[in-house]
Amino acid sequence: MTTGAADLARGLDPKWDRADPARVIGDWAARLEPISGSDRAIAEAITGYAGAMVAATTEAELTHRFSAALGRERGALTEALAALPKLDKSERQRLGRALNLAKNLLTDVRAACVTALKDALEAGEALDVTLPGRRAWVGRRHVLQHIYDELLDLFHGLGYSVYSSPEVESEAYNFTRLNFPDDHPARDAHDTYFVAPRETGGWDGEPRGEGMEPAPAGKLLLRTHTSPGWVRAMEERKPPLRLVFPGRVYRAEQVDASHMDQFHQIDGLCVDRDVSMADLKGTLDTFARAIYGDTVRTRFIPIYFPFVEPGAQLDVSCVICNGTGAVKEGGESKRCVVCKGSGWLEVLGSGMVHPNVFRAVGYDPEEVTGFAFGMGVERIAMLRYGIPEIRLFLENDVRFLRQFPR
Repeated sequence: MTTGAADLARGLDPKWDRADPARVIGDWAARLEPISGSDRAIAEAITGYAGAMVAATTEAELTHRFSAALGRERGALTEALAALPKLDKSERQRLGRALNLAKNLLTDVRAACVTALKDALEAGEALDVTLPGRRAWVGRRHVLQHIYDELLDLFHGLGYSVYSSPEVESEAYNFTRLNFPDDHPARDAHDTYFVAPRETGGWDGEPRGEGMEPAPAGKLLLRTHTSPGWVRAMEERKPPLRLVFPGRVYRAEQVDASHMDQFHQIDGLCVDRDVSMADLKGTLDTFARAIYGDTVRTRFIPIYFPFVEPGAQLDVSCVICNGTGAVKEGGESKRCVVCKGSGWLEVLGSGMVHPNVFRAVGYDPEEVTGFAFGMGVERIAMLRYGIPEIRLFLENDVRFLRQFPR
């Protein structure tokens, strides 16, 4: 038995378009050469099949044209391979090598054509209505927005409403009315971003131009915390108050793994008659268990803030080592690097609102009491998910962001 171009090419439809196989197989000529050296008819036939596959505009056309050559039942090359055992030894060796090389080459052409068709569809250059539908890409909330929403939902359930305040504040609201002394380090230019809008002729209420209101008394600055919102809310409203103050804040910090010059905070304020430290502890215990789990332990440590008295720092048991201060690595016990072996993580600052703050807004500290707290949203997320680097939140690396819940 001998092969012939007519026998091997019988599956080729003369109506099929043809294209250069080198479009998808860069070394086409080099791979065709040993086939042509063994049997020119085989080389001519697979060049026809390959050209027809490259010219296919849909995956269905591609499959049909590939099957004409290598289909299980009627493929021209498949039948030629099946007939090899009937040949004498020398002919079987010559044709067998050529047919197997041809089979491998056509299989590679098909795979390359499938990839090319999919790439064309992705680029919008082709439309194959026979392909199964693909789910549209859907974005997700940023991990910080997820924490934000979770915290706001938690405090809403505890009866708190949201209050928004400006990011550009006056020194009076940001410091003075919150009981910061005049010589407090936070008022220094190397700790705070002071700003001077072009419209202003200066500071302290000087005119800003026709039709514009005067600037607030005191220098303008990018707020260093969301606590000025307390003052604005208490000036506008009478007790009882139960509010949270979310937003972005700015500090002239040296950027490193745990510090940024801009980040997000949520403050809380509760003012009424007979509000006590016990109410504050109960609120923050509820917060800690909602965010870190029912088994988390909490502790309060005395701390100083100008706007609360007494002040307290809330710590939670380390979520990495479960409060033991040690983790096991390779069968060995090592100090937990997150809590530095203490078993505790600092979460937020809090305390009872200072009487001077109440006086600054016209409240009588003999009639009302209240508590306040403030937390960094980035810190909450870092502690919850074990994130070691605060700068990751602003890099918009999809590989990082897709690790978290939608």
